[in-house]
Amino acid sequence: MVVSEYFNATSPNDEWTELLVIQDNVDMRNWSLRDNNDDQDDWQTPITFENISFWNHMRAGTIIIIWHRAASTGINLDIDKSDGYIELHAQYSGYFSGGSFPNSTLNIAGGSSDGDLVQLRDSSTSHIHALGHKSSPGLSFTSIIQYRLNHASSISSGDAVYVCPGSSISDYDGGSGTTKTAKSSSLFSKGLPNVSISNPVTNQTYWRSIRQPSFPSATLTGSYNTGTASIDLSWNAATDPYPLDSSVGYIILRNTSSTFTDPVDSISYLNGSIIGSATVLTHVFTSQTLSYNDNTILNCGSTYYYKVYAFRYFCANAKTVSQSCSAINKARGRAYNETGTNIATVSLPLPTTNSINSY
Repeated sequence: MVVSEYFNATSPNDEWTELLVIQDNVDMRNWSLRDNNDDQDDWQTPITFENISFWNHMRAGTIIIIWHRAASTGINLDIDKSDGYIELHAQYSGYFSGGSFPNSTLNIAGGSSDGDLVQLRDSSTSHIHALGHKSSPGLSFTSIIQYRLNHASSISSGDAVYVCPGSSISDYDGGSGTTKTAKSSSLFSKGLPNVSISNPVTNQTYWRSIRQPSFPSATLTGSYNTGTASIDLSWNAATDPYPLDSSVGYIILRNTSSTFTDPVDSISYLNGSIIGSATVLTHVFTSQTLSYNDNTILNCGSTYYYKVYAFRYFCANAKTVSQSCSAINKARGRAYNETGTNIATVSLPLPTTNSINSY
């Protein structure tokens, strides 16, 4: 997990930190988040992620916004993990504990010579990742060996500090400078990929890559079942280290030609809707269900083509096929493995004709 961005405001009530889960099935219970003083040489009292099931089995690509105080008017409490986005505040009882409020904890320092450093630690208080700012980094930053970045500049109220361009995980590690980080009072993006002026989709591409499920050796087979007069489909499983949360599933497309258009990240499609020239036949909402029977009335003697894509997450907390929605960014909401399976071809037989002999 990495600290992707934080925002400095006149009041800590309006400040927030953005975290990004980069590995699947992470256990965050008893982890802690803390910041430093303005000299980057002394840590403030941390907040601790409570030992509850909510913080376990965090999925790759999940975006976590933590507001630094409970009093902010901008807080959108969202504790539904199913769409890969959560938003809550550091004083949220039952989810966090600790901290020294209202003053020192997570109070970002900004000024002509000030700095700060936001650090994430695991349950053993071992360093995970840190992001900071200061023209000349202090001892707290320089003592961290790796998995840290310092934006070598002061910041003002209304500025965010963020990883940029963020094109790969290596961009989240390095020393102090301005090649892997940026500050801005206008380009910051709470809960969205960080923006680079030269290439605004670079970080989006990386976020999408870790949100999408792995679907190795994806192979689809299809055959006509004469007994049921239907088409039987089966495929191998997508990688899913925690199937119990049902966040990984499959979308099945059917076409009358062998040309398929991939589903688009951020969009949840209705059954029966059209992607390219193919029809969304159905959704399977568990990674462990690996077969489907297409018993739609089809044309005898015709050939049909099928393809299956794995997906992770629901879009905007929509969990049923009766809800169609699109997120505000391709790195939010549902994420598809856009390679998918091979195309399975199934031809329906022509009806047989029995001859009648008369005498």
